[in-house]
Amino acid sequence: MMMIIVQEQDYEKLAALLIRNRILATKFLTEGLYTNKKNITLMICIEKEREQEVLEYVRQSCTERYEDRQVWEYNGKTMVDVVRNIKIGGATVIISGVDRVLKY
Repeated sequence: MMMIIVQEQDYEKLAALLIRNRILATKFLTEGLYTNKKNITLMICIEKEREQEVLEYVRQSCTERYEDRQVWEYNGKTMVDVVRNIKIGGATVIISGVDRVLKY
């Protein structure tokens, strides 16, 4: 089982590669807490032998970049809006084992 969290702007390129290579996924719309930026989380159940293939598609599609974003930070007394140049993009990939997959 692979869970892949990508920025909304990286999703289309990754989705095209997955579809072209017949890799099925379930898509969830998610949002980061710190940046309030929209993400796409993909859940993919794939054979162990194809994990590296999927990781290569993620590497090709999802790039890190820096962007000025308004974020919430604690200033010692209260939460305040501040603008920070933060790293966004790339992908977070979580891989775990699956004992069985049942389809009805």
